[in-house]
Amino acid sequence: MSVSCACLLSALIVATGPVLAADCSVDVFPTLPDVQIVSVTAEAAPVPHCKVEGVIGTETNFELLLPDDWNGKFVMGGGGGFVGSVVNAATDFVDALGNGWATVGTDTGHQGHSLDASWAYNNLERLVSFGHQAVHRTAVVSKPLIEAHYGQEISRSIFFGCSRGGGQAMMEAQRHPEDFDGIVAMAPAFNWTHELGARWIVRAQAMYPDPKQISKPVIGPDALSLIGNAIMAECDAIDGLADGILNDPRECSFDVAKLACSEQSPNECLSPEQVAAAKAIHDTFEIDGQTLHGTPIGAELPGSPLGWNLWATGGYTLDKGLEYHEGADSGEFRAPAVPNGSWAFATGILSYFIYNDPNWSYAGYDFSDFGPSAGRVAPTLNANDPDLSEFRARGGKLIIDNGWMDGSMSAYGTLDYYERVLALDATASEDVRLFLRPGVTHCNGGPGPDGTDYLIAMDAWLETGVAPDVLPAPFRGKDGERIICAHPGVVTYDGSGDPNKKESFSCRAPN
Repeated sequence: MSVSCACLLSALIVATGPVLAADCSVDVFPTLPDVQIVSVTAEAAPVPHCKVEGVIGTETNFELLLPDDWNGKFVMGGGGGFVGSVVNAATDFVDALGNGWATVGTDTGHQGHSLDASWAYNNLERLVSFGHQAVHRTAVVSKPLIEAHYGQEISRSIFFGCSRGGGQAMMEAQRHPEDFDGIVAMAPAFNWTHELGARWIVRAQAMYPDPKQISKPVIGPDALSLIGNAIMAECDAIDGLADGILNDPRECSFDVAKLACSEQSPNECLSPEQVAAAKAIHDTFEIDGQTLHGTPIGAELPGSPLGWNLWATGGYTLDKGLEYHEGADSGEFRAPAVPNGSWAFATGILSYFIYNDPNWSYAGYDFSDFGPSAGRVAPTLNANDPDLSEFRARGGKLIIDNGWMDGSMSAYGTLDYYERVLALDATASEDVRLFLRPGVTHCNGGPGPDGTDYLIAMDAWLETGVAPDVLPAPFRGKDGERIICAHPGVVTYDGSGDPNKKESFSCRAPN
């Protein structure tokens, strides 16, 4: 059963008023096995709430926020990058606390900069906590604390995450299907060993052939502008609207090789090395029986801090950190020396997760022993199992999201996972929806409308039982609104209407 966004989002019914909390005191909370409550404080901002800080096991820190005016529901927010500090996407991306949700975040069992994986060296416990255990244990611990504070049961539990948090979301659906009623997995980092590891090492080798020289990429700003501008010149208007957004990059067949230098075009052109580096980003990569998809055409965004410059090209500058998405707060930890996001994750994963060797280098690396080495940790880290039957049998609902302009987590990889879910069981579309957002980069940002509130959408789906086919997509930072379509629908401009009004767009089947 499905419905348009207008019906869906207006169907939420609040049967009772907000639940008033008990006193914000440590005495209210039960003693739980292997859990230490570190502090309980009454906070006034952003809304009056009780903040509970605690530790699970040896070093899994969590922060639970309990609003004075509670809506009866619980949302756990995911982390970002390698995490390393308490992060909560439900407060960073949507105003969960301000809207009355009890909400929690965790550091996933270690402390450190979110681009630094050295915490995993010779520490299997931390790797397991990061892989799946910390999120699960935090969810299990939070529920009795919430119910003790308010004196009543939680009516609904949702997980909301993006990037690393999106991967955590998918891991919860696959490994711990009993934890949440609804799950939102945005731009999910779910294939750590093969996509973020091997696939991105290929990028690193092409963009920075010498891993000790990371200040100047093979594709610099001028070459990036040449590539990005040529793609938009050829493909931007295919969807009927020349706005710097490709509604469906699959309709663009641009080949970067046409920009190669020749006798006819010796100036504004790409060297063979630059063509190879661009293809390392765009093209698929086969390894260990897996096909790893490249970044969609149109995500280059020359001149923007959100496109290839952030994820694929870049260049190390002393003491300049990478702001790769909201909520990836690294606190007081020093940023590692990295030229871009994918370089940081790939080298960290292979050094500390797969080979457990701080001196590992991709110089001369040929992937010959990658399969068995990655296989030791893949079951702990990767959330690529298409079998969601247990989660669905409990009535669970899952929204998966990716931006078409995401220069990190390829929308093609996320689409491939969704199609494997449906190939295993075609009825999964009743409980699992995929949204591919035009013009949106990693988690949010970019020229496209990136303001869809998936927490509202998931809450509505659970309330009404009506799956979303279309959702509103307002622009953040400027006036205007479009729509996003559940796969396989493609956002389609009507050819004449105001491009800042959602009425000018509809969903159609892909060409």
